[in-house]
Amino acid sequence: MKKQLEEFFGCVVNIKEYKEALALPIYMVMRHIRIVELYGISFALVDITKETDLSASAMKKQRKMYEEAMRCPVAYEVSVNSLSARNAMVKNGIAFIALPGNVFLPFLGIVLQDTYKKQSVRADRMMPATQMVFLKLLYMDDNVSALKSEIANQLNLTKTSITRATAQLKEMDLITEKKSGTGIRIMRNCVRKEYYDRAKKYLINPVQKVVIVKPEEAVVVGFEAGETALSSVTELNLPRVEERAIYKGAELVDQLETVDVRFEDQSRCVKLQLWKYDPAYFAKNRVVDSVSLACTFLGNEDERIEMCLEELLEEI
Repeated sequence: MKKQLEEFFGCVVNIKEYKEALALPIYMVMRHIRIVELYGISFALVDITKETDLSASAMKKQRKMYEEAMRCPVAYEVSVNSLSARNAMVKNGIAFIALPGNVFLPFLGIVLQDTYKKQSVRADRMMPATQMVFLKLLYMDDNVSALKSEIANQLNLTKTSITRATAQLKEMDLITEKKSGTGIRIMRNCVRKEYYDRAKKYLINPVQKVVIVKPEEAVVVGFEAGETALSSVTELNLPRVEERAIYKGAELVDQLETVDVRFEDQSRCVKLQLWKYDPAYFAKNRVVDSVSLACTFLGNEDERIEMCLEELLEEI
């Protein structure tokens, strides 16, 4: 980025990490933020390249919050792959950098070229949206298909997200697509067990971050997760600290007040997992779904937990 900006603007560009604490919602603080300086002007650059579902209105609202907290201009680092997407951001006055060819910084300068970064679909790890579609199909009966548009509506995915998710699942040889009228139907290309076994190496841990909060802030809307969820469906003992899960973009997240577990009675705290996708879509009886639950233990070497997970997944 530094080299390309220097070529565009003809000056030295300095880029450094932003390390100060921000009084903003957790999901906004978790993003990668850098300070860019050129021609004596400094602005913050917020990386949202992987957030393909973020709407223009949300970008505008959050940009204003960033600018009020940081007291400097703010732009987004985004991934733009079409003229219409680029023009929509320009029309909404959203400052952004989308290399290789598009820089829209109204407070500094504008470079707009019909050059876009090629959007490749990686098949080494599932994107959050891909895992959602995978789970939706996993929990359906064998040999049952669904319209891609219906799944997108049910999971609140944009057209871009559902397209990339299904492309990734096809690349992983997990689904088949078939044209149906004006739509496209998708289905698993194998029975449930084989489908899951093929997908295991691609699954991701849905947990973005874990925070410690007071029970009253998490119990009402959160779903049982972690060892708490595992203990409710297997013989595992309850953990000392209750564990629950919530979507990282939920409204409640903005209002959470975290606590330091070292100075609190652990029996009066909740370990709250902030998930990359909404656990509500697949949870049953206020408990997160089995496959997502197993994914939260990826890398765990506790034999007790491994045995309980094997027992849990056999039921699927």
